[in-house]
Amino acid sequence: MFSGIVKNKAKILEINNWVFTVDNIFRKKLKKWISIAHDWACMTIIESDDKKYNFFVMQESMKKTNFLDKKIWDNFNVEGSLKLSHTMDWHFVSWHIDTTWIVQKISTNLDLSKYIYIKFDEKYKNLIIEKWSITINWVSLTIVEDWNDYLSVSVIPLTQEITNIWDLKIWDKVNLEFDIFAKYINKIINNK
Repeated sequence: MFSGIVKNKAKILEINNWVFTVDNIFRKKLKKWISIAHDWACMTIIESDDKKYNFFVMQESMKKTNFLDKKIWDNFNVEGSLKLSHTMDWHFVSWHIDTTWIVQKISTNLDLSKYIYIKFDEKYKNLIIEKWSITINWVSLTIVEDWNDYLSVSVIPLTQEITNIWDLKIWDKVNLEFDIFAKYINKIINNK
C-alpha cells in the first residue's frame, strides 16, 4: 500500500528490454520481491545494491503506462510501501493505473504554481469531478477545472521541486488513476 504523497524522484540509469535499472535513492540494498511505486505503477524489485535496483516491466504494464516513452536519465516519482505507523494524508486510490493521457498545455502563475492541462478520452468524463482528486504520475492532486475533454490541475512549487512534474512538457504522456470512490459510484449508477 502506498500514499501517493511523493517525496522522492529517481533517475533511470538503464533500460534493457523489459528491465529498468534505477538510481537507488533509498541508499540501501533492497529485498527482492518488495514493491516500489514508479510514476504510480507498482513494480517488484528483482535485484538491488545500495546504488541501483532493477525491476521487470511486463507487457501489460507497458501497454497501460507511460513506460514505453521513458528514456535513460528521465525521472520516476518513487515511493516505498507504507508502514502501519504512517498517517493517512492522501486520497483513496487502488495504486493501479487506469489510463495514460497527454499534456496539452502548461502555464506558470504569479505565485510560481503551475497549471497543467491534460486532454482525456471522453469515456472517463464521469470520473472527473472539479475539486476532486486524481493522481498524475503518482502525484496526488486536485482537479481545478474540467471541460468536455480537458482537465486542469494546479501544482505547488514544493511538489514541482521533489517530483517529475517539473520535467513535464507539452505532448508528454502521463499515468493517471481516478479517485476510487468516483469509480465505485460510476459503476453502481451504470449497473442499475
